[in-house]
Amino acid sequence: MRIDAYIGNPIIATQQDYYELEELLHEIDPQCNSVQLRQEVIVIENIARRTFRYPRNPSIEWVAERLRHMVENGL
Repeated sequence: MRIDAYIGNPIIATQQDYYELEELLHEIDPQCNSVQLRQEVIVIENIARRTFRYPRNPSIEWVAERLRHMVENGL
């Protein structure tokens, strides 16, 4: 899995945040291709590619729920 954290993304502030997100996403789906944390949206590429707009206060858990939703729905 590749995590691309763009400058100005609201999820990853420290290296610790990155490792925590990586571990959480790996537990959900170790086969996920990539996660791109952009300034205004997140792009998850699993079997399909989906873009989600960030809510007002996004968190690492919110990102994990987006991937979990995709896995549960075969996306």
